[in-house]
Parts: sequence; structure tokens; C-alpha cells
Amino acid sequence: MTHNAEILPADHCVSVKGQLILQAIHEILLTHVVADTASVSSETCAKSVNLAQFIVNRASEVSDKLPRTLELHLAQALNLAPRENERFVSLLNSVIAILPRANWVKREAKPGQDSSFVEKHRHAIITGVGGVFECDTLTMGLALMAPFTSYPFHHHPPGEFYIVLSEGEWYREDLGWWSPGVGGVVLNPPSCVHAMRSMDVPLLALWGLIH
Repeated sequence: MTHNAEILPADHCVSVKGQLILQAIHEILLTHVVADTASVSSETCAKSVNLAQFIVNRASEVSDKLPRTLELHLAQALNLAPRENERFVSLLNSVIAILPRANWVKREAKPGQDSSFVEKHRHAIITGVGGVFECDTLTMGLALMAPFTSYPFHHHPPGEFYIVLSEGEWYREDLGWWSPGVGGVVLNPPSCVHAMRSMDVPLLALWGLIH
């Protein structure tokens, strides 16, 4: 579905990939059981993803490209990403297909934060400001971090999920640091303090903020 009655072939292809991304995420979240007492569950996230509507953002222009210094890290991370079942194969193939239309944005350091991470990470915006798609209920992106990079402690009102596509460590204020493993799921309740860091390989993860 688009704003206009006319559906361009390229838009249709991107729209199909968007639906495949939502379907794969929905199935991954449904089949993942998280044994903790988080106030947000895999089932809740899956329901939100299932209800999300992606509309191709024709107004979006690619102005923020992935720096060359991170291109090799992206290739390495995608090579390490899980493909043991059709859900992950569909997710990865669909994400790769839309990446040429995505803006890669960075988060700037806030006062008191170590700024060394700024040039070592990017987010490919799938939905949100400048995203490939418009969606009122779900902001989504693909996070990439160079090896040995720490993303600062932070918090935000929306609950959040990550689908982990390469090795890394996550922090949540009630759990401390842990490694969910490739193919794992991370859930962050609304407004909880959390962070992540890469180890000796690039960190790659698909994240979603539920509004």
C-alpha cells in the first residue's frame, strides 16, 4: 500500500521485502522464549510487529551512506549471521535487498559519554525519520558496530527488541551484562537502562522500538 493509487514496480518490490521482514521477525519472536521477568515479552513484541503496517517512503533519499571504514565490517557480520532456518534466511535476504535505499545514521555522544563509539557505529533506518518505510507503530533499524566498540548506557520510553545477528554482549539494568548468542533475542522494557558492546567481531542486530 502507498499514498498514491499508482504503485511503481520498484516500490512493489520494496513493499514485498518489507512484508517479508515483518513476517520473519514475527515468527522469530514467537518461537523465542526469554526466561526473565521483563515487563515486555516476546509475545507482546510479536503482536506489535504483526500489526505494523509498512508504507514505502517515496520521499526518502539516501543522504547518509555507510562509511567505507564500516563496509567490510558489515560484510563480515552478514557472513556470520544465522541462516540455519528459513526465517533467518528470509529476514537477511530481505534486509539486504532494501539496504541500498536506507540511510545509515549515527548517534552522537551525550555530555559525559565516551565519544570513541561515534565513528564506529551506524544504524540503517528501516522505519522512522528518513527510513525506507513509514510506520506509526514501530521504529526499526539495523545496528552495526565495529569490533571492540561500546554503545553507551541509555534509556527511552518505548519498549524495544533486538534480534541478534552476530556475537556481542548486551546490558540491562536488572540483568547486568550477558551474551544472547547469534540468533538470540534481547528485550528491553520501557525506560530501562541498557547498552551493548561488540567483541572481536562486528556486532550486527535488528532492533525495533514499539510505540
